[in-house]
Amino acid sequence: MRRLSLIFIGFILFANFPLFLNAQTKQLVRVSPGYATVVICPSPPDLVTVGNMDAFSIQTAGTYILVKPLVNKGTTNMFIKAGSDSYNLILTVSESPDLEVRLAPASSPLTQQLPSTNGKKSAEDADEISKNAAASRRKPLSSINPKTLGALVGLFKNVDRYSYSINNSRIVFAIDHLKQIQDKLFVVGTIINESNVPYDIGFVRFKLIEYNRNYLFWTKKIKETELEPVNEYYNSIVKPRSSGRLLFIFDKHGFSENNTIQVKCNEENGHRDLVLEVPGSIIE
Repeated sequence: MRRLSLIFIGFILFANFPLFLNAQTKQLVRVSPGYATVVICPSPPDLVTVGNMDAFSIQTAGTYILVKPLVNKGTTNMFIKAGSDSYNLILTVSESPDLEVRLAPASSPLTQQLPSTNGKKSAEDADEISKNAAASRRKPLSSINPKTLGALVGLFKNVDRYSYSINNSRIVFAIDHLKQIQDKLFVVGTIINESNVPYDIGFVRFKLIEYNRNYLFWTKKIKETELEPVNEYYNSIVKPRSSGRLLFIFDKHGFSENNTIQVKCNEENGHRDLVLEVPGSIIE
């Protein structure tokens, strides 16, 4: 039975950091349990925040920021505002931590040593970072325990792909299930390509959104937090007249039935991006 579950899931799913970081860049910082990674700012930071405060500890002292992970695996973002400079960093738990990272100001001559962006916009750079981060999160299916795999088989057999879906240029993106299993949240989705052109998934981005709602008159967004899966599985290319399944695994921190989860599927080298919102109330 275990082997059949692995075969079934496998069929429907996918198969040295620099010392100085410049302002306005989004770079990877590796941290490890039992170690404190020191991020040194060019001036005392005015603001330091992380996306997942339950999984990462942040302390500041003068120009120093001490980062410690509280979990054995995971990824989140960290934003730093120091004087006129700002920094967007990606924190990821690794067995080989960076013990010291120095942030260089925008005026630093080190900017001349960075590769040319050839006119790319900052949004495109951020998309490239998101794509690389997504690729690094993909792990073998063997990392999922057999009991959980058995539960996932049932989810993939049961689809309700049009309750929460978006259609753009004959591409349908749907969220079928939000399922909590033990301390993890599993998000199961589907992409249906009804066009004559392949759909190439660059990355899928998640945000946790809190709204202040007056159901008669208005809805106001009051908080937005970017979420990073700890693992994900999907085939990045969906051929014409075919479909693909997607699986994302999250540490269940900060989810509740009062939240809304925004999901954006970004097409690589294309404009058929797909964005939809799913209420946290459908978590099974």
